[in-house]
Amino acid sequence: MSDGNYNSRLIFQHRKNRIAQAIISSLILTPLWLHAAEQSSNEAEQEIEVLEVTAQKRVQNIMKVPVTVDSISNEEIKQSGSVMLADIDKFIPGFDFSDGDVTQAGVTMRGVSSPNISVGGDPSTATFFDGVYMPRAAQNVLFSDMQRVEVLKGPQGTLFGKNAAMGVVNMIPNAPEDDNTGFIKGSFGTDNLQRIEGMWNVALSDDVYLRVNGLSNMQDGYIKNVANSNLPGKKAKDAGQKDHQALRAALKWQVSSSTDLQLSYDWDQVEQAPGAAIGLSPYAENPTDPFADTFANDVVNGNESRDMSAVTVKLNHEFDDHWSMMLISSKREWQTTNRIDEDGTQDVTRYLDTDNQEDSDIFYNELQINYNTNNFNYVGGLTYSKEDVHQTTFISTTTDTAARLVSGQLNDQIAAGVRQEFANSVGVAPENVPQETVDYLLGLYGLPLEHIWDADQWATTLNVMGVAGDIMNYLAAIGAVPPGTPLTADIVALTGDATYDIVAQQLGIAEIFGPSYAGQMWSENFINTGDFTSYGVYSDFDFQITDQWNVFFGLRYSKDEKDFSWQVSQTQFAQVRPGVGNILFPAREQLEQSKSWSKTTGRLGTGYIINDDHMVFASIATGYKAGGFDSLNSPHSESDGSILLDPATGQVLDVSFAPEESLNYEIGYKGVLFEEIVTTLSLFHNVLDDRQVSKNSKPPEQAQALPTIVNEDMVIDGFELSMNWQMTDTFSTGFVTEVRNVDVETEAFYNDVGTLIEAGTAKSDTNSSYTLVADWMPAVSEGFAIVHLDYVFRENGRGLEIGNDEWVNSIPHYFDDTKLLNARISWISDDESLEIGLWGKNLLDNRYPGTVGGRTKDVLGTGTTSVNKGLEAGIDVKYMF
Repeated sequence: MSDGNYNSRLIFQHRKNRIAQAIISSLILTPLWLHAAEQSSNEAEQEIEVLEVTAQKRVQNIMKVPVTVDSISNEEIKQSGSVMLADIDKFIPGFDFSDGDVTQAGVTMRGVSSPNISVGGDPSTATFFDGVYMPRAAQNVLFSDMQRVEVLKGPQGTLFGKNAAMGVVNMIPNAPEDDNTGFIKGSFGTDNLQRIEGMWNVALSDDVYLRVNGLSNMQDGYIKNVANSNLPGKKAKDAGQKDHQALRAALKWQVSSSTDLQLSYDWDQVEQAPGAAIGLSPYAENPTDPFADTFANDVVNGNESRDMSAVTVKLNHEFDDHWSMMLISSKREWQTTNRIDEDGTQDVTRYLDTDNQEDSDIFYNELQINYNTNNFNYVGGLTYSKEDVHQTTFISTTTDTAARLVSGQLNDQIAAGVRQEFANSVGVAPENVPQETVDYLLGLYGLPLEHIWDADQWATTLNVMGVAGDIMNYLAAIGAVPPGTPLTADIVALTGDATYDIVAQQLGIAEIFGPSYAGQMWSENFINTGDFTSYGVYSDFDFQITDQWNVFFGLRYSKDEKDFSWQVSQTQFAQVRPGVGNILFPAREQLEQSKSWSKTTGRLGTGYIINDDHMVFASIATGYKAGGFDSLNSPHSESDGSILLDPATGQVLDVSFAPEESLNYEIGYKGVLFEEIVTTLSLFHNVLDDRQVSKNSKPPEQAQALPTIVNEDMVIDGFELSMNWQMTDTFSTGFVTEVRNVDVETEAFYNDVGTLIEAGTAKSDTNSSYTLVADWMPAVSEGFAIVHLDYVFRENGRGLEIGNDEWVNSIPHYFDDTKLLNARISWISDDESLEIGLWGKNLLDNRYPGTVGGRTKDVLGTGTTSVNKGLEAGIDVKYMF
C-alpha cells in the first residue's frame, strides 16, 4: 500500500455523490496518490483534496514526499473497525504487527521483527505516539480518536533517531479544535464483544479547546480453558479474553496566531488473559490438534495487565514566515505483568510458568527547528530521553515438577556410574561406551527413573544405587520395620518422607524431598534494572532545484548509554525446606555492566515530478539500533552462578550484544496510470548487519531453555506495489502486494532442546503477500449504504527459520499460507448523525498456528503453540452530535 489512499477524497457538487465519494475514497484499502492539478473540462465537476503528512517532520503534500510512506486515515480506522495496529497491518505492504500479548507485542517491517523479551534491548522499528517515542511494552495502544497512522519503510534514523533501522510507525491522535462536536459508538459481536467508544470536543473560549475521548474493549475468550487444577490461585482465563480501556484528555491554548500550547494526559489499562499456550504433547488436553475447542493451562493467576499513563506538553511557535519551532516533552510510566503457561498442560508434575513484571518510565524531549522557503526546507533538532527500567522475571514451577527434575539429575548420576562400571569391566575409556549400551543396562534394572515420588520406581532406584540396605538398617534401628526387611514400594509408601530425607542427608542433596511437599510453588527470579540515556542531534536539508526536481540529504548523530544489572534470587522454597538450592538456574549475586554506543546515520535522495500524473524518487539511507544487554543472559556461569572473567583481560566478561545497522537503497514511482489507475511502486535492497533475534536456547549445563539474543546478517530484496481503480462514482477496487527475497547468515547457537545449530546460511524462496479490496455504495433511500470486502493473502515464510526442532516442523498447518476474507456493510443517515454497520472477520473461518513455545520441550517433553481466531461477526451503532 502506498501513501495517501485513505486520506484523498473526490468531492462532487451533488450532495449524495459528494458524501458517497468521500466515504469510498477513505475505504479504499490501498494508498492513493492523487494530484491537485486543474482538471480538464470533462472533469471540471471533480476536485481533488490531497492529504498532508509529517513523514519528514514537516508538513508536506503526500504526493511530493519522495520516500515510501503509507498513511491510514481516521475515516479508514473507523470504517474498518480497527482498534490497534494489528488491525491495519494488512493494508500496508511490508508491515506486520503481532496481535498476541499487548505488553510484548512487536513490529515486523519488511520481514524483520523485533525481540521484546529483554528490557535491555530495543525494537528494530521505532514507534511514536503524538510525537513521542514509545518503548517496548508501551507500543500497543488502542486507537481512541486517532487522526491517522503513518508507516515509513526503510531506515529512518536521520529524522527519527535510534531504533529506526527498519522503519517508523507514527500514530497521530486528533488534536483539540475550535468546534463543539462528539460521538458515541458501540460495537457488539461474537464471543460477547462489547466495545464502547466516545469523543467530545468543546471550545471553552475563543482560544482554548478541550477534547476528551475514551475506548473500552471487552471480549470473552474464543477457546475454552478446561484446566481443573488444585494449585493455589485463580484459574487461568480462556484464550483471547480481552479487557482493555483507554482515555485521553487534551487541552489546547491558541496563545496567539503564531503560538499554540497543548497539554495532554493519556491513560491506558489492560487486565486480560495472557497468551494461550496450546499444548502439543502427549500430556496436553488435545495432544496433536491445536485447533480444538478446548485447551488446558493451569497457570496460577494467569494474567496480562498494564497500567500506563503519560503527560505530554507540546509547544509550537512561528517566528516569521520562514522560521518555526516545536518543543515536546513527555513523561510516560507503566507497570506490567504477563504471567503465562509455558507447558500447555494441566499436569502438575510438568508445570512451568513465567511472569514478566515491569515497572518503568521514560522521559522524552525534543526541540525541533524548521526553516521553509519556496525552494528550500530545513528541519533540525535535538532529542534527549532517559528511561529507567525495572523487570523481574518470575520462573515458577511446582514442587511436583521440581521433584521430576531432580529425578532427571539422579538418572544422570546413575547412568554415569553404570557407564564407568561397564568401562572398567571391559577395559575401555568411559567415553567410548556407546549410549545404547548404557540404556540397555539401565533397562535391565527398570530404569531410568521417571519421578522419585513413584514408590515402585523409587524403591528400585535405591536398590540399584546400593543405599537400600543402609536405609532399612536405619529404619530397623528406630523400630520402624523389623530387622532384615527388604526395601519395597510398600515400605516407601508407609514411611512417607523418611526414605527421601535419609537419601538427601546421605548424598548431601537437600533437593531430594518427599511427597508431603506436593502442590507447593517453587520460583526462581531474574531481577534486572536498567538506566538508559539517549542523545541525538540531526539536520535535514531539502533543495527544490527546479519546479520538478528536488534533492534532500541529512545526518544524525546518536549516542546511547546503558547501565544494566542482573541478579537471580534463591528460591523461596528454601524457607520451607532449609538447605534447598535453585534447580533451574543458580542463584547469582547482583552484577552491573555499563556500555555506550554511538553512530552517525544519514540519508540522500531525490524526487522528480515528470508531470502532473507521474513522479519518481530514489534514496539511500542508513539506520541504527543501539546495542544492549540480554536480561536473561548474564556474565555468570550457568553451573554455579560464579562471575565469568574474560581470559584476555581478566575483567568481567562483556555479554552485551552488538548494535544493529542497516543500509537501504530504494527507488519508487507514484502516479496515475491510464488516467485512472492510481499506482505506487517501490523497489528496495536492504543490508542488515547484526540483526538481534530472540531464540529459545538451551546451552549445556543450563537446566531450562531461555530466550537469548542471537545475531544474524540479512540481505533483503523486494518490491511493494499498490494500485487503485475508481471504476465508477460508487465503486472502486484496489490491490496491494509485496514480494521479498531474503538471505540470512546466523551465528552458532543452541536451540530449545539443546542441539547445537552451527553457523550457517538460509535463503528464502520468493515470499509474497497481497490484499484485494472492493468498495461499493449502492443507491438507497433515506441515507447511504457502503459495502466493503477485503481478501488478505500472506505467503508462509517459516521455511527461513533456522534451528527449529522436528516437532515444530510437524505442527499441523505450520507452513500453510494465510488466507483471510473480511466484510462490512453499513448505512449512514442523510444527516450523517447515525451509522449502523454489520461486519464479519475471517469469514472463511481459516485457522493457523502462531507463535511456537519450546521452552519446556527438552526437560518436560511439552511443546506449545498459539492459534488465531476463527470467524467473527458483529454490529456497530454510532451516533454523532
